[in-house]
Amino acid sequence: MHRWAEINKKLVADNTATDLGVSNVVYSRSILQKAVPTPQKPCLSVLHNMYIPSSYLSRLFAWVSPGIRGTIFDSIHAFADISISCFHVSRETLDQLRQSVKKNSSTNLRISDNDVLMAAITIAYAQSILKHESERTNTGLASWLKSAFLGSSSKNPKNFVTAEAADIRHRIPNGNLENYSGNSAISMMVHSPIELLQIPASSEALTQVALGVRKSTNEITSEYIAQSIHEAESESDFVFRPLVHNTFVAERMMVTNLSRFTFYTTDFGWGIPQFVGPVNAKFPKFTWFYPAHPSKGGIYIHLNDYSNILQQMQTNSFWTEISDFVY
Repeated sequence: MHRWAEINKKLVADNTATDLGVSNVVYSRSILQKAVPTPQKPCLSVLHNMYIPSSYLSRLFAWVSPGIRGTIFDSIHAFADISISCFHVSRETLDQLRQSVKKNSSTNLRISDNDVLMAAITIAYAQSILKHESERTNTGLASWLKSAFLGSSSKNPKNFVTAEAADIRHRIPNGNLENYSGNSAISMMVHSPIELLQIPASSEALTQVALGVRKSTNEITSEYIAQSIHEAESESDFVFRPLVHNTFVAERMMVTNLSRFTFYTTDFGWGIPQFVGPVNAKFPKFTWFYPAHPSKGGIYIHLNDYSNILQQMQTNSFWTEISDFVY
């Protein structure tokens, strides 16, 4: 994106970009494949816990062509009331939450902004989901079809699962992936006990979930990365399992943290952007963390989900205390 902006800014200024030189950005995925080490051990138990079992739907999506797959997903969500809401967490609030976690933690683990944000959104979102699920009837034909297609993982889960895309560029020693432009992320899963999330939010609960996030982050070693990629390439429907279950199983959410991206240094020739956010997606249960404009500070949290869940989030007492509703 920065290269695109650099070229466009030069074109806006003098209608030519011939003197910019050759970019050092690498687009070939071969550099990533060469950098990732070969797994040295049997599949780690954490990966078995991370990726849920194969289902009829995940195998179907792996079998059909990309075009048909897209049509199926479009049809599934064509009549679903899915929209996006944006919330803002100020720098001051984020610092207060992190200090609270540190104060209540008995370990010396480093606690990052991401640990705290992940914990906060997990608690608020899980409470909203659980409240919504308790108010609806989950019996009859719809429930039977859900169990038949998705298997036992859709029945009374003990944990709420928050999945986050983790960038591996800086986690592979001597990988030289800094200039690689492409998908270099693997999934990191955080399992939080449902019983912990059902009680009113507290600093103790926030600390426990944040430490769970930190523990999962620390488990992303070179071997973890190698086995994640190896497992993803070993079974044809492997990468579709989380997507299928995230769509149809209530107690799940996917998060992508883009708050460290330097969006506000990107200038296409008309100055830096005033606001940066995701496009409207058709899939529910997706959350993005984006940096706010430098003049505002803090983090924007964009949540894509069913409207009734978003309404629950907007009235969740814990969430409204730590964030401001934007749209």
